[in-house]
Amino acid sequence: MKKLLSLTFAVLFSASLAFSQGIAIGLRGGLTLTSGNTNLPVQSNRVPPLPEIKNEGDGQGAGFAVGAFARFKLAGFFLQGEVNYTRFLLKQKSSTDFDSPTPLGTATATLATKTETTLDAINIPILFGKSFAGGLVRAYLGPSFIIATKAEQQGDFTSSASFGGVVISAPTTTNLTQDLLTEDAGVIEVKPLIIAIEVGAGLSLPMGLDIDLRYGVPAITGVYKNSDVSGFLGILSLSVGYRLAKLGL
Repeated sequence: MKKLLSLTFAVLFSASLAFSQGIAIGLRGGLTLTSGNTNLPVQSNRVPPLPEIKNEGDGQGAGFAVGAFARFKLAGFFLQGEVNYTRFLLKQKSSTDFDSPTPLGTATATLATKTETTLDAINIPILFGKSFAGGLVRAYLGPSFIIATKAEQQGDFTSSASFGGVVISAPTTTNLTQDLLTEDAGVIEVKPLIIAIEVGAGLSLPMGLDIDLRYGVPAITGVYKNSDVSGFLGILSLSVGYRLAKLGL
């Protein structure tokens, strides 16, 4: 898959270079802010079985992106390809009750979680856009190919139990770290290739500076291998770029 992506990027680069009316090449870096929620399906194969777990967002997770770009001017539009090393951080929390009716009353176990999921990846956006105001303002959209190099979840899992409203087990917290790129991750195993859609706008300022604000959603493939996992994930990024060279612009 990585070889196919590399070949596709090389073909696009060569075709753009052949038909372009100008090219800008530069470096970029910035901040990523990730937010979202993940709903895990019923896991009847677990002992004991787990009901649906609904995670909610727990604030913005701050990461980063650093890389290089090439922007080709094409008949009033432009095509921009990038290769970035990116880190995304997703923060979530949940509280789930497990009720077990008995002849003497209802036993309830509660699991409260607080997790941080880190995804390190090679991110290859291919963006199509148009410039306005004499090239000062840019607007664009396109697919982003996210090749995961590391996916890890760290979390605090707090369990407690009660019977008929009386606490029978005080809260106990366990800290766990899990690799999400292996089958051992279960329903939250992450896909090695995630395809997102990005939309954004930018300013091309004097002295070679670019400022970009964009938003991405993994709407094409989703994040997890298990298709029953639902929810939403959004990535806001703010970056600053420097145009090292311009030809024909």
